Amino acid sequence: MALLFWPMKTSSQDLCQYSCGNVTINYPFGIGDGCYFDKRYEVVCDNSSGSPKAFLAGVNNLELLNSDRYDGNLMRVNIPVISLKTTGHQNGVNLSGIPLTFSRWHNRFAAIGCRNYNTIVKRANDSTVFGGCLTISTCALSSRGCYDFVCALPPNLTQDFNASMLYHFSQSIPQKCQSVLMVEENWLQSEFLTNPHVLRDHQQFPAVLEFAEDRGNCVEEYNSRTTCNKDNRCSIQLTSGYSCLCHRSFNGLNDGYCV
Repeated sequence: MALLFWPMKTSSQDLCQYSCGNVTINYPFGIGDGCYFDKRYEVVCDNSSGSPKAFLAGVNNLELLNSDRYDGNLMRVNIPVISLKTTGHQNGVNLSGIPLTFSRWHNRFAAIGCRNYNTIVKRANDSTVFGGCLTISTCALSSRGCYDFVCALPPNLTQDFNASMLYHFSQSIPQKCQSVLMVEENWLQSEFLTNPHVLRDHQQFPAVLEFAEDRGNCVEEYNSRTTCNKDNRCSIQLTSGYSCLCHRSFNGLNDGYCV
């Protein structure tokens, strides 16, 4: 179950900054001391470039993007591309210990610059690795490394998009890929499918995070393992659990309950 209830804002939080550029910041996230629940939810608004940008200070300093198309449980961020040419010093993105996960419903995994059609498809029957892949060929007659794969997000990548793990996985495949990335499905539909080369033109791509902690499922909404109660209802099913939302007759939160 997604634990999404927080203490009500204090009067001091009325003075907090709730936007950075075109990005809206919602509690428990916040900008400045006293404006976020704890350091994991700190947001930094950087104006150094002349165009304000919001960053999740406690989550790999990921850049926050405008998330207006989604509800409050989902956040858009920029995720860096991971090169598989060398282990280097790429750390990937690790969400362990943070109530955020990569959304399996709103993201796709992509492998770029693969030498052979079978690179990913060979493992497609292994549900713990990759499956449900779309193959895109950007090949010229004399080209190598020109197959791209867009796949459903593997279950083991919802919290740790780990460069080392992906590098070693790539080395076990004879026909290697150049890079891997996680990318928002809506972005793919509007950009990639009309111009497959776009995945080779950027060093980071938008992805969707779910703000939730796994504590059960909607079937269990009123038992002792969850915090949904008679004044709220089990709602959106998430990769990492579900959320409890207030009924329309209730309009606030107080110590984890609708009021």
